[in-house]
Amino acid sequence: MSRRLLLLDLVLVVLAGILFSQLRREWIDEHARTAAFLAVQIRPVPARPLTLLARFAPLSAVTYSTVAQQNLFSKDRNPQVIIDVEPPKPKPIPAFPVARGVLLWEGTPPAILLSTKSGGAQRAYRAGDQIGEWKLVSVDNQYVTFEWDGREFKKRIDELMDRNAFVAEAPAPQAGAAPARQNTAAPKPAGKSLGDTPKDVPGVDVGSTDIRGCESGDSTPVGTIQNGFKKVVSATPFGSACRWEQVK
Repeated sequence: MSRRLLLLDLVLVVLAGILFSQLRREWIDEHARTAAFLAVQIRPVPARPLTLLARFAPLSAVTYSTVAQQNLFSKDRNPQVIIDVEPPKPKPIPAFPVARGVLLWEGTPPAILLSTKSGGAQRAYRAGDQIGEWKLVSVDNQYVTFEWDGREFKKRIDELMDRNAFVAEAPAPQAGAAPARQNTAAPKPAGKSLGDTPKDVPGVDVGSTDIRGCESGDSTPVGTIQNGFKKVVSATPFGSACRWEQVK
């Protein structure tokens, strides 16, 4: 038993010697690496020269105007005053011409008797004619279209009628009354132009050689014949229509 213990002790001593030898060798290697590291000389790198920082300009309140202008909670943040320019006022529409009636005869373009004001001088106008500031675009038995300042205005004829200038239909001549004087002068030749119409021919020139319109305030009795024209008054939806027709 004692021999086994001695053998075991001997093995342990040998192992302890081997371990110590290994540790001593590693210590020597480590000491040599440390000495070699410390023996190395490192050249110092020269430091870069220091550069001076840019010099800041002194603070000024004017430089902060952008901050004030972008303040959404300030009504006067924008120093540029915007002046509101008043838009140009639209031109006032001139007064519409005053109508006396419409001339609608077969074979003749429709015409309308107009005057610039109530009771003023009247004459017949057709599409394309100019009366005052208005241009006549179209006319029929109910509507008339005017053009002014590039715009068109469609009006009912009864809205434009001059109610104060209608010639009332004359009553029939009473028994015993003197008959109206008749003029037996020869009728105007159809071949003459309207500019050659004598001054004593009754009515208003409406652009036709055999029909003329009644003048404002014409009180000549119905049926009167003057210079080959007979006065005729007929009822229309707009009132009494007066005209002079050439006697044929």
